[in-house]
Amino acid sequence: LFRQERQILARLEHPYIARLLDGGATPDGQLYYAMEYVDGQPLTVWARERGQTVNHRLELFAKVCEAVGYAHRALVIHRDLKPANILVTADGTPKLLDFGLARVFEPSTATQPTMTVAALLTPGYASPEQVRGEPLSTSTDVYSLGVVLYELLAGKSPYGQPTTSPLEALRAVCETDPRPPSEHSRLP
Repeated sequence: LFRQERQILARLEHPYIARLLDGGATPDGQLYYAMEYVDGQPLTVWARERGQTVNHRLELFAKVCEAVGYAHRALVIHRDLKPANILVTADGTPKLLDFGLARVFEPSTATQPTMTVAALLTPGYASPEQVRGEPLSTSTDVYSLGVVLYELLAGKSPYGQPTTSPLEALRAVCETDPRPPSEHSRLP
């Protein structure tokens, strides 16, 4: 997975994606890569602590979508989009990071699952196809972005209590209709 993440990151150069600076192997064969240091906070924490308005949160989220769209055009599916993987710097620049679960989407193999172990997901942000172990596509990331946006606007998960297990995620994602974020939000 480490080598694959490094190869994926080498393909991506975007202002809202943490850059790969270097990679290789040590003399004893240990693989390494060096990433751009991002001094920031998770997306939702940054917005909450600065009392960002709905419009500011949407502008910030649009930049995150720009980064994800760029990755998708490079045929990269992130597969683990969540606030902790979207850091925002002091000046308000979002940086998408942690492509450890990312995969290169190959339309010729789109019917093959890109995940073989159910534990390779973050339950509270996983898409229905992820929790079911079905084939993934860029729509997987789009679903996760929707969960992130809901949390960014409402201040909580669309599923109520955070889901911590794949079984809870399956029930929440596939059997629950979330309340509108406006019912939770007290944002200006």
